[in-house]
Amino acid sequence: MTGGIYDLAVIGAGVMGLSAAFIAARNDPKQRIVIFERDIVGAGASGFAPGIQINICRNDGERSLIDRGSKFWRGIYPRGGWHNGRDCDVFWLTRNPDELARLAGMGGTTPSTSVELTERLSSLPNFQIADDIAVALDRGSYSPVDLIVQDLAERLRALGISIFEQTSIERIRQGPRNLLLRTSDDSEISARRAILAIGPWLPESPLREHLADEPRLRVKKVVALHLAARPSSNCPMIGLLDDYAFLIPMIADGYWLFSFTSQEWDVRPDSDALHVSSDDLARATAILAKWFSVDVPAIASVRVFCDCYSDDAVPFARPARTIAGLQVIGGGAGNGFRFGPACAEEAIRSLYSP
Repeated sequence: MTGGIYDLAVIGAGVMGLSAAFIAARNDPKQRIVIFERDIVGAGASGFAPGIQINICRNDGERSLIDRGSKFWRGIYPRGGWHNGRDCDVFWLTRNPDELARLAGMGGTTPSTSVELTERLSSLPNFQIADDIAVALDRGSYSPVDLIVQDLAERLRALGISIFEQTSIERIRQGPRNLLLRTSDDSEISARRAILAIGPWLPESPLREHLADEPRLRVKKVVALHLAARPSSNCPMIGLLDDYAFLIPMIADGYWLFSFTSQEWDVRPDSDALHVSSDDLARATAILAKWFSVDVPAIASVRVFCDCYSDDAVPFARPARTIAGLQVIGGGAGNGFRFGPACAEEAIRSLYSP
């Protein structure tokens, strides 16, 4: 680490922290920016998430986050140039079309039919759509976030931004003129501004003291199954709205990813005990059984990780409670890729306001 004062220090090299550094560097390429990561780049939820972009949302606030986040990603990956992903059709399936219409009201879907969907599911021949299921067509995208964060890190390094992995920040205090950051190797770094973006490590971190009691934060396990069925090149993504689950055709990797909601809360992100439980498998099997009359695809492998959820399940950007010039962003709640850049943008705008 070089001497002198950094213009911005970012703590956490997941999708939120790297997005914040990227936005700051784009706004002023001459400033000195440094990034600290307690593990390696993308070691948290960003290393496992499928990077889904969908248009449904609950309110105007989420719509704004989606629109701004989409604009950020289109600027980096124009014309759908995702890593191992793509822009694609999304077919929503539900027994509650009024709820779908409400959630899609600000993004828009168009009515479709089960015939239009099944014609494109040659890799899932036993997928069945009951007569009482409403089908709607949307547009979305997916791209493995681990590849996105590695690409962002490479772009930032090319701009001369230092990323120190295996280096945690143990303490942040207000100096006479700047923030003083104490590292795990007992060095002290000076920075004019800082962003704390440590994802599921935030609730138990000593740095949590800088965030107000609200929003309440909890860490939830996230589980996805890799189904042993090779998707064809034009497969759409399928959204099972009633269970808020997704079937995502990971074409480059040769499997369908089945993402569903685990109900295991308050897990420890550092624990080696994270695993797919019998309850997780029972929940996944019950959902899949609704859609496959026979021969549900075999489970080829699984992925399990965790993410930080705020009390309203919406990521946030907040000024620190105790230190001026420090912004806290987090609460990805499974939407860090979709909403995170907008939160990062808010944090940067606040830090650099006159």
